[in-house]
Amino acid sequence: MTERVRLDRRGRIAELVLDRPEKLNAIDHETLRHLDEALTAAEADREVRVLIVRGEGRAFCAGADLGAVDDKVGNAGRLADHLEYWNQVFGHLADSPLPSVAAVHGVAFAGGFELMQACDFVVVADDARLGDQHANYGLFPSGGGSQRLPRIIGERRAKWLMCSGATIDPAEALAAGLVNAVRPAAEVLDHARAMAGVLAQRSPVVTARVKRAVRLGMAGSLTGGLEIERLLALEHMTSKDAHIGLAAFASRTTPEFVGE
Repeated sequence: MTERVRLDRRGRIAELVLDRPEKLNAIDHETLRHLDEALTAAEADREVRVLIVRGEGRAFCAGADLGAVDDKVGNAGRLADHLEYWNQVFGHLADSPLPSVAAVHGVAFAGGFELMQACDFVVVADDARLGDQHANYGLFPSGGGSQRLPRIIGERRAKWLMCSGATIDPAEALAAGLVNAVRPAAEVLDHARAMAGVLAQRSPVVTARVKRAVRLGMAGSLTGGLEIERLLALEHMTSKDAHIGLAAFASRTTPEFVGE
């Protein structure tokens, strides 16, 4: 079977490329498996420090391959297993110590919209079409959107997008904090690579701990989050990267982090 996700290495940057252009990169079970395997391979490569997630062809991702879901709808057990696996793979991406930048063009609908939300940073084309879309077909979001989207853009905006099935304009998405940058379509990937290049120069230990602090802190109270931050900061100051950074500051040189 043809690989549905391609892993391209560009120095310290790994690109996870959804590669079903004839299906607008719609996600089926095999796509999830290949995405998970590519992510695991990138994490195992000590040279890789940043991920870019993008789609081949005319779109980022049109959502779930509904033709591949039809045979599961009448079987509660199979459907539950599929949804659990979907959330497991997207959770793997969201919780990965590697930061991820989504480069979005064409459409990011439904499951593709949820994949975008699972990434840490997002660059979208100024003509991209974004939206949850599930409500348009009487479906319920099941790739994490009902939980991630309100945390990113707030409850009211998120509920409107999920209950109405409306799209959100890239400029509005930028103002809402859903995306980091909006660029002409021809510039999206270059901008995502430039962002990834900045992250690749930073300490991967710091990046992983920042991701962890935010994730754990957002799940609890401010008081609890501050305690998490304090403990992670104490842990971090024993790392090699912290000592490299302090030495570089003292000598006014550029630090070269080792990721330990």
